[in-house]
Formats: sequence, structure tokens, C-alpha cells
Amino acid sequence: MSLRDKVEGHELDLSLNVLTDIPVKELAAASKATHLDLSCNHIQSIPNDFATLTHLMKIDLSKNKIKELPANFGNLVNLQYLDLYGNEITNLPVSFSRLKNLKWLDLKNNPLEPKLKNIAGDCLNEKECQECAKKVVAYMQTIESELERERQKKLKAAREKEAVERAKIEQELEEQRRLKKLEKEKRKAESRAKREAQNLQQNDIQSNHERNSNLQNKSEDEQLKANKSKGVSCTQIFLYIIIAVCFIALIGFVWGIHVEYFSVSDVKSVAEKVAVALHSFIFEVKELVLFYVPKVKEFCLKIIHRYMTNVTYFASQIEQLLALYH
Repeated sequence: MSLRDKVEGHELDLSLNVLTDIPVKELAAASKATHLDLSCNHIQSIPNDFATLTHLMKIDLSKNKIKELPANFGNLVNLQYLDLYGNEITNLPVSFSRLKNLKWLDLKNNPLEPKLKNIAGDCLNEKECQECAKKVVAYMQTIESELERERQKKLKAAREKEAVERAKIEQELEEQRRLKKLEKEKRKAESRAKREAQNLQQNDIQSNHERNSNLQNKSEDEQLKANKSKGVSCTQIFLYIIIAVCFIALIGFVWGIHVEYFSVSDVKSVAEKVAVALHSFIFEVKELVLFYVPKVKEFCLKIIHRYMTNVTYFASQIEQLLALYH
């Protein structure tokens, strides 16, 4: 015989059947039975899926060996009558607070914890069982509120701790960013100092080169000036000697004619000799000019080469400086 066949009206009586487990699936199939009697069996525990039997309005679990109710027992929101007399229950689940339709409750002969036992009372009559249901549900609601406050407190503490940890992490990240920025600025400063040192070194090299070049040019100019002055002095002396010789020759010539020391024919002979000597002198001067012109040309080319070298060096230094800034 199935459980459906045992349903009489809205009641299903399974008492005194030596049951150790509750047949939840069969009870779910017999949804017409809203009053369930499981008293006087050997049931020790109630499965979690028992709370899915939300059609139940009256449950009698008295005189079993039940030690605790499932945590989701409060899902039986339509429950109005609950008899737990003569079991081994010490406490009730927090979800019991959701049984707002519970009108009757009997917890006698259970090893309840003292405070719950005091609230439940003796349940010696109908009125006391009704009061028990009302007070126990209210008590469990208070416990639920306290647990919720405690949960919120823990949640708040966890959030604060998380916020502190997050702030600490953010602070560490900010410190890392600051150190990274300082390191970057330090590298920039070092690079700038290096460039400035290079520029100073280049300027010093350029200044030294310019100074040496100026000194060399000055020395060469002084030497050229001295040579020029020396050359001018020699030329003047040479001219003076020629003039003096010519003047003496003229005086000798006049004196010779006057004393008739030599004749006109002698003068012509002397003139011819002078012409030959002059021609020889001019030839020697020409040879000297042809000899010294290449040397003067070479000297001029050396001066031009030196100045071109200086210009090329300065141009390369300027290119290096421009490359550093780019």
C-alpha cells in the first residue's frame, strides 16, 4: 500500500511504524496530506529535503530520537502545529524564526539549553503550547537579529580590514611610483650633468685649441713681422750701398775726366763692362726670384691649410654639440 492510500482527508498517520527514516519523496507525492503524524517511531535525524514539504501545516514528531532539526527547517512557512515532545533536541535552528504562521508548539521532555527551555515553558495545556510557539519564534527572531548584527559587524570589520589592506597596498604602490619617479628624475639629472660635463669638456678643449691656435698664429705673425722687419732693413741697407757705390762711381768718373785720367773711349769700355755686369746681376736676381717663389708659395699653402684645419675642427665640434642636444 502506498502512502497515498493511507491519506484520510488531509491527514496521514505514520505513527507506530518503527520508522528510522522519513520517506520524503513519498510524502512529497502525497501533497494532499497537510497533517503528518510521525510520532512514536525511531527517527534520529530529519533530512534537509524534508523542508521542501511546504504544503505541511501540522507535524507530529513526538516520541522519537531526534537530536536536531535541519538548518533549513524554517522553509516550512505554512506550518501551524509542531509537536516535538519526547525527543533529544537541545537547540533549534535559526531559520525557525521564519515560522511566522506557527500557532502551537510542544518542546516538553527535550534536553533544551536553559534559556530556550525557560522561554518554551511547560506546555501543559493548549494555551501554554500556543504561548510557547509565539515566544520561541520571537526568541529565534531575536537570535537571528543578533546573528545578523554580528554578521554585519564581522562584514563591516572585514570591509574595514580590506579597506586598510587596500589603502596599504595603494600606499605601497604610491611609494613605488614615487621612488620610480625619483629614480627617473635622478637619471635625468645624471644625464643632464653628464651632458653639461661633456659640454664643459668640449668647451675647454675648444678654448685650449683656440688659445693654442691663437698663440701659434701670434707666434707666426711675430715671426713673419720680424722677418719682414729684417727684410726691410736688409733691403734698405742694400739700396743705400748701391746708391753710395753709384755716387762714388759718379764722383770718380767726374774726377777722372777732369784730370784726364781716362778718355771717352775708356768710358764707353767701362759702360759696356757695367752693362755686362748689370745684365749678369739681373740674371742672378731672376734666378733668386725663381728659387724663392716656390718656397713662398709653399709657406702660403701651409698657412691656408692650417686655417682650413681649424675651420674643419670647429665644424666637427659644433656637430657633436648639436648631436648631444638632439
